[in-house]
Amino acid sequence: MKKLTMPIIAIILSVALLVSASAGVYMLYFSDKPSSEISPKIDTTATSVPTLSTSTATVSPTPEVVQEVPANITVVDGAGYTVTISLPVKRIAALDTAVVEILCVMGLRDLIIARCDSCTMPPSILSVTSVGSNDYEPNVEALIELNPDIIFCSSMLPYNEASYQQLINAGIPIYVVDTTTPEPVNPSKMTKDELYNSPTPIDFVCNLMRNFTAIVGHQDKVNEYATWAQPYNKLVKDRIYALSPDQQITVFLEWYSYPYRTFVTQSVYQAGGINIAENQTLYSPLLSPEFVVEQNPSVIIEYILSTTHDINDFIAAKNDVLSRNVLQNIDAVKNGRVYIIDWSARDGVRSIVGYLYWAKWIQPNLFADIDPAAVNQEFNQKFYGTTIDGTFGYP
Repeated sequence: MKKLTMPIIAIILSVALLVSASAGVYMLYFSDKPSSEISPKIDTTATSVPTLSTSTATVSPTPEVVQEVPANITVVDGAGYTVTISLPVKRIAALDTAVVEILCVMGLRDLIIARCDSCTMPPSILSVTSVGSNDYEPNVEALIELNPDIIFCSSMLPYNEASYQQLINAGIPIYVVDTTTPEPVNPSKMTKDELYNSPTPIDFVCNLMRNFTAIVGHQDKVNEYATWAQPYNKLVKDRIYALSPDQQITVFLEWYSYPYRTFVTQSVYQAGGINIAENQTLYSPLLSPEFVVEQNPSVIIEYILSTTHDINDFIAAKNDVLSRNVLQNIDAVKNGRVYIIDWSARDGVRSIVGYLYWAKWIQPNLFADIDPAAVNQEFNQKFYGTTIDGTFGYP
């Protein structure tokens, strides 16, 4: 065989390199994209875990790539119900106050076509059609006529079995979610590190928002909220962590509409207190006045729901507690340490405001530099682009 001359070898090598490069470009351009780019990001540690259904629809292919995207998604909601939702979601009925605020912070205000009378924040939501006073007793016929792609509600709606079933029969997907965790926890048995690492209401709502993104997208808005809220969350946790056990003070939580109805929640401990109801086995037990007097709480925090956020509602609630004869000799009343919090400041995206109020009321020396009302307005400006008048915590 004749030896190849140098010019011929050079030509062969050049052709080989060109073919190899072209093949590499072809493989790079036409290879499948990573699944993370075409599927919703699922938070498997969150309270309810969405799972993609197997039903898909084919998007019209481009000349280069053919992709498949979900036509619907199947998720497990906060109540444990399995719900299948057609995508994309364009019409939302949001019947819970905290859920409305979550969706609006996620940039979905324009998709909300129904609310309840109790949903008043942000103020722009007032122009949306109301379908009842609350999500326990919605106007079912009006909801069906509005034809939403999904209904977001609290666990109050399923308690109204007739209305809930009527909406299910109408083929409307219902996603039930409570924006606070209902499980009783006794943090007095936790170590300091366990309490520090346990989720706060802010952590809880961030997880809920991540779950929602599987249905409505807008992960960028969730990240924006978490980036804003988590530094405040950490500030409180870091300062409370430094407390010694003898610096914690006893706290009685009460629901204004039901005297001596309380809540078993670790949030009291996360704000530097000890919940006098810590050994109760129900989330919302009814205590006797005698038990409260015996426990002698140093602080009373009263929950109210003021849809107008009128300061007079808060003053009336405080005066009611201070005027009870049976409570006159407990430290909280004698020292005037009775505080009123609006429910909307303790769950959902505004829970950071309530968290700061609780910490400041329970441990005033630790949080003298914190103004929860100013943080509330910071929230309004950042996520709603406006100031909002009204009271959320008093005094």
